[in-house]
Amino acid sequence: MQDPSLEADDRAPPEEPTLFFGGEMSLWSKLVNGLGLAVMTISAVCFVWFMSSLPRIEGRIPIKGLQLPVQVARDHAGIPRVTARSTHDAYFSMGWVHAQDRMWQMEMQRRVGAGRLSELIGEKGLANDRFMRTLGIYRLAQANVERLDKPTREALEAYADGVNAWLRDHNHRLPPEFVVLGAHPEPWTPADSLVWGRLMSLQLTNNWRDEVLKAKLAGRIDPRRLGDLWPNYPEDAPITLAAATADAVLAAIPETAEPHLASNVWAVAGSRTASGKPLLANDPHLGFQAPVQWYLMSVDAPGLSLTGATIPGVPFHLIGHNGRIAWGTTTTHADTVDLFVEKQVDADSYQTPQGVERFIRRDEVIHVKGAADETLAVRATRHGPVISDLTAKDLAKTGEVVAFRATALEAEDLTAQAFHKINRAIDWRSFTTALKDFHSPVQNLAFADTTGTIAFATAGRVPLRKSGDGSVPARGWTSEGDWTGWIPADKMPAQVNPKSGKLVNANNKVTPERYPYSIASAWPEGFRAQRIGEMIEAKKGLTVDDMAAMQLDQLSLAAMELKDLLGTPETKEARAAEAARMIAAWDGHVLRDRAEPLIFAAWQDELWRGIFADELGDDFKSFQSVRPYVLANVLTSRRHWCDDVNTTDAESCEQLSAKALERAVESLSARHGQSMATWKWGNDHVAMFENPVLSQIPLVGKLANSQIATDGDDFTVNRGTYLPKSFRHLHGAGLRVVYDLADLSKSRFIIATGQSGNPLSRHYDDMISAWRDNKGLVLDRRTETKAVLRLEPGY
Repeated sequence: MQDPSLEADDRAPPEEPTLFFGGEMSLWSKLVNGLGLAVMTISAVCFVWFMSSLPRIEGRIPIKGLQLPVQVARDHAGIPRVTARSTHDAYFSMGWVHAQDRMWQMEMQRRVGAGRLSELIGEKGLANDRFMRTLGIYRLAQANVERLDKPTREALEAYADGVNAWLRDHNHRLPPEFVVLGAHPEPWTPADSLVWGRLMSLQLTNNWRDEVLKAKLAGRIDPRRLGDLWPNYPEDAPITLAAATADAVLAAIPETAEPHLASNVWAVAGSRTASGKPLLANDPHLGFQAPVQWYLMSVDAPGLSLTGATIPGVPFHLIGHNGRIAWGTTTTHADTVDLFVEKQVDADSYQTPQGVERFIRRDEVIHVKGAADETLAVRATRHGPVISDLTAKDLAKTGEVVAFRATALEAEDLTAQAFHKINRAIDWRSFTTALKDFHSPVQNLAFADTTGTIAFATAGRVPLRKSGDGSVPARGWTSEGDWTGWIPADKMPAQVNPKSGKLVNANNKVTPERYPYSIASAWPEGFRAQRIGEMIEAKKGLTVDDMAAMQLDQLSLAAMELKDLLGTPETKEARAAEAARMIAAWDGHVLRDRAEPLIFAAWQDELWRGIFADELGDDFKSFQSVRPYVLANVLTSRRHWCDDVNTTDAESCEQLSAKALERAVESLSARHGQSMATWKWGNDHVAMFENPVLSQIPLVGKLANSQIATDGDDFTVNRGTYLPKSFRHLHGAGLRVVYDLADLSKSRFIIATGQSGNPLSRHYDDMISAWRDNKGLVLDRRTETKAVLRLEPGY
């Protein structure tokens, strides 16, 4: 210890500070220290810069374009309630608030629809851009604006003005994705709002990929056997597709245009509830992403009072209530896309019933980040754009091309106008009047009001065809599949106050047996609808809590049916036999903390592959998701599919089942260890919400993703659609709503991630646990306000 009596001058001089290296600071250590300081400084600046992109939620902000002051009050979950003194300011503020929280999501949506992803992400965006430019849906959205009535146009314009006011004032404080990609948003336009509806029209239609696959397989598989795969397949189907043509079409379809279908909705009359007033539950199903597509919001203005779910970029409540009525939706699975095989005479012309006609041509220039521009030559026939050109430019050997006809490509689409009217409807009569303008996508809408009415209607344009049902491609050189009009709106399925006191739809068939029109040739399995109906019947005096509990139901009627058919296979593998006994004793509840759902999912996947992969070959990848009715049919009456065509022996379904179970157990053991006691469905069945841009950044990308283990499978009410083999949960109820018509202010809402699209926000994924457990939030004026922002006219 140093003697404290020593004077300062007698003490040893202090050692030179050293960082990173010992001893006297060298030139290299100074450089390293300087570099470290620079990195820390840059990191701090970047952190402050990124943090500045978070929205301001308190205080006062002057905004040019606002007519009168507006209040934006947010609750503990960041859900805003906009209170305005005019409808113009209400829509203006909706645009401003949407931009605050979800500007990047809005930017991506419009770029997907406009076919302009490549400008941001380079060649990875070309598949989307080529497809969307070929269809021309953004051009259609632009032209459609003037077809809307004046009130709808004014709402779209006020909303766009609000978005642009935010962009103008936050040009240098944009969300992180803009900074990462070096992007600058262009001014928002009404067409940017409308193009989202056309994208949904492509995604929320019957699975037209199957039409291509059927036509391809018809060239080598007997029609009766194709009827085993698609029970409504017409044995006299008029056409097959050459493999090259079919492959070209399948390869051309980007993920952004893939059909993604499902949803649940049900309403019960006051005779079935504790309050004596209706209850209505809804959970629409879409693919998972971060942030989820939905955004919760309340809006109050003279003549306008709305609470519920919006899509950022669109100024209307798509699911919600207005204090008098409540509504929810499911997808109808209507067949609104047809493919026409055209006989090509030469590169410039094709055959029609009236003779040879020339292709309609146009060029689209696609700007590609980091590469030369691409000029896309688009051809169209009388039926629509030619999509087989996208990946196969030379089909001269087949002499055929494929044209695309869809309701999404109709010049007039008044669906935005329909939603504008729905938001203001006061009863079933005014609601159905609004539905007359509902064009695309075709949807089922459930309705309830405070007077006690419950009702259901299917709305949208469904084509009438000269012949056929649209389930297979049509011969374009004839008129047999031509569209001749639409099913009349007043002939679409509808019910009002049924005697049963309940209305249920989970994408199941909506038409009675003698319905005179064809809405779809095939419908999804009715397991979810059946289960919802059972639960409604099982209890009297239903409450909001009961409806929310039904939304989380995990009983898989499909699994119960299939496991009984599978029985207990004979196997010499002890662990496979143990797994079989576990499945035999399983009650069919698909719970994340149980092993049985995992074993069963792996078993049925292996069995499905074992049955069909040998005959479908490379096309099996387009048919790899299990279809319970098809599998049940094979196991009972069409057992010839169990024989492997690649072997000389004749295999039985029992042998195939045993081998599939053995492979499943072996695969799960490699993944999760030998002890089945540690296996859990939730180990693999994880809902993953990925940020499409930030997730691609090394090291930090995972911080922008959110995940949580979940219950359910593809056929439970609590929808848990998963990816075959990995069982990752990729599609389900991103939004859940329960309306209480006794007091709509007590209705509950929850979305899967959070209100914010900014990963730095505490509201980026703060709802994910509440969503998984369906702990809905009440959006009411009396809810405690955590922050208040006042928007004031700026001049």
